[in-house]
Amino acid sequence: MTIRRALISVYDKTGVVEFARALHEEFGVEILSTGGTAKLLKDNGIPVTLVEDVTGFPEMLDGRVKTLHPKIFAGILADRDNPEHMRQLEAMGVKPIDLVVVNLYPFEKTVADPNCTFEQAIEMIDIGGVALLRAAAKNHKHVLVPGCVEDFKALLVWMRGDELSDFGWEQIRRDYAHNAYMQTCEYDAAITTWLSAADTPDGKPTFRFLRLLDWGPLRYGENAHQSSELLHDSQRGHPIDLTVADCLLNDGVEFSYNNYLDADAALRLCAELTRAGRRPACVFVKHNNPCGAGVGGEKLEVYRRAYLGDPNAAMGGILAVNFEVDAEFAAAVMETFDRFGKPLKESGASNAPGGFFLEVWVAPGFTDDAVQVIRTRKPWGARVRLLVVGDMNAAPDPAGLEYRSITGGMLVQTPDLVGLNEERWKVVTKRAPTESEMSDLRLAWLIAKHTKSNAISLVRDGMLIGNGAGQMSRVMSCRIAVWLARENGHLEGGTKGQRDKGTEERNHERTGAQEPAASGTRGPFAQAEARGSDGRLAEPPHLVAASDAFFPFRDGPDLLMDAGVTAIIQPGGSKRDAEVIAACDERGAAMIFTGTRHFRH
Repeated sequence: MTIRRALISVYDKTGVVEFARALHEEFGVEILSTGGTAKLLKDNGIPVTLVEDVTGFPEMLDGRVKTLHPKIFAGILADRDNPEHMRQLEAMGVKPIDLVVVNLYPFEKTVADPNCTFEQAIEMIDIGGVALLRAAAKNHKHVLVPGCVEDFKALLVWMRGDELSDFGWEQIRRDYAHNAYMQTCEYDAAITTWLSAADTPDGKPTFRFLRLLDWGPLRYGENAHQSSELLHDSQRGHPIDLTVADCLLNDGVEFSYNNYLDADAALRLCAELTRAGRRPACVFVKHNNPCGAGVGGEKLEVYRRAYLGDPNAAMGGILAVNFEVDAEFAAAVMETFDRFGKPLKESGASNAPGGFFLEVWVAPGFTDDAVQVIRTRKPWGARVRLLVVGDMNAAPDPAGLEYRSITGGMLVQTPDLVGLNEERWKVVTKRAPTESEMSDLRLAWLIAKHTKSNAISLVRDGMLIGNGAGQMSRVMSCRIAVWLARENGHLEGGTKGQRDKGTEERNHERTGAQEPAASGTRGPFAQAEARGSDGRLAEPPHLVAASDAFFPFRDGPDLLMDAGVTAIIQPGGSKRDAEVIAACDERGAAMIFTGTRHFRH
């Protein structure tokens, strides 16, 4: 493709001098320009033809009218394959323009300033630039319209090499045109949104624009008979916004609808633990709910806790870790069943799993050696989807929004960014939690936050041992959490293995003065006691529970305390709070009210 004439008129002048110099000196391109852009190019020794010299019409209205003239737009819009178009250009003395370089006034940045006036915003609505982009994009068969510095650099490489076929140039022109229309679409949407808010009493817009890019079909939807696609929110501007939408380690392993949902749930919880200071942390998720979590200690020990919390649920689940996966850790995960599952089976435990594999593995990164181990060590390693999400410690975007579709509409809300806001927490019982209980209460509270409501999470020694999720009554969630803990051998009355101390003995121990932290504790989630070789707790000193919303009756706490719970954390706010507190005081249990509910539907 031959470029003889270029129009360059930009607000953001990054990279434009180098681009224009190369166009002029290497390819002899004539450059048309306006105002500040023309001055910048001239000051840098680049010959420029002023647009007003071409049109015979000076800029006017404080720059509102610069390029809006038939001699400019005819030069852009003329179809070079149409003889009549070319005859008219020649008759009017108009030369074709082959390249248009334009960027727009920063309207969104301007109106984001709370001190921006209405008049200032109006002046930042670009007219000529939008018209130039649209015209060049319409005639992209003959006109190039690169949109950014990266496009400038790539275009020069292609022009210098002349290695592109006609089809290659056609695709570049189409891509540039697509991006130009995308830019003007978003620009108009931003203006429309701003104007729709101008006359509302609360200043909220009555128009919302959401740009979603179709990244293609997924294997299937929630079920095999449903089709599904991944739409990527390209407007997410925060550097992390912890998304699984574009983090697949590119090795050809397909995702399903459920894979993405579960991976997102695992990432959310693991990132929350990371921001709370827990490194390392390992999380298992199944059907959008945490089924295993471990924090505190060496990586392999933390992983062992997470897996042994519920080894049957972990099989075929999603694993998220908040550290880079190296070859050693990868090998341990690949050998999970041999190391941790098979001993349960050999001991005769009724909760022994039948095997182990992962659907998805989420981590900040995987070393090349780790990927090699994963892909070759076990048959399922070739199928597991690896997601690289970067640093999980970065704060999420407070201005972000969450969308959920309903029939005929969409719900939108701000994300639940409240974590361990302990300045609002209040001990409401006669006994305060011990340091080791407090450590596990923090963990339980964050797990309950990321569990479908109604949620009851049981934690001990930095390990999730039972999670009651998504039940219609809170007491039923309590029953399920306790049943799971017993079934997996973590509580008295469950499968074969080490058991808890009796409730009376534990309550007697807890009614005295607060205990010192366990030896070697660190961080908010202290490791209280070591485990036996089968992964079960060796007579641990406490068991804690978290509830995502208040207890409407005392039956839930009673059931939990019957199972050995010594400390409970919940939002409070029920009209029967006094009865619930009294129930805990009767048993010598501690209770914290957080003042914050964490429903998750």
